[in-house]
Amino acid sequence: MQKFSVLGAIAAMATMASGAAYAQSASSEARLTSPVTAPQEAVIAGVAWRCEGDACLGAGHKANVDGLVRECKKVVAVVGPVASYKSRGRDLTIGQLRACNKAAVQIQTARN
Repeated sequence: MQKFSVLGAIAAMATMASGAAYAQSASSEARLTSPVTAPQEAVIAGVAWRCEGDACLGAGHKANVDGLVRECKKVVAVVGPVASYKSRGRDLTIGQLRACNKAAVQIQTARN
């Protein structure tokens, strides 16, 4: 019986560690303008994204040759408009965010 409780504790620790590892390996971050009601996951341009509340983290080892705004547009097409976007250590400016979010509005309009 003791083996099962030890295995359960190990499994719980592994689950917690994988969440922390995901956050540490994040190469991109976005803050949504409207929080999601339930956690969402998607692979966008080879990067695994996970959104909870208004925070999204993108983790992946794909070399991205897209410009930062183009990369952001791909993300907002899936997750919706963002209040901030950071990738590979660079933040979008307010003007770049406006251009990025414009793509999300155009996609939402086309879907409706």
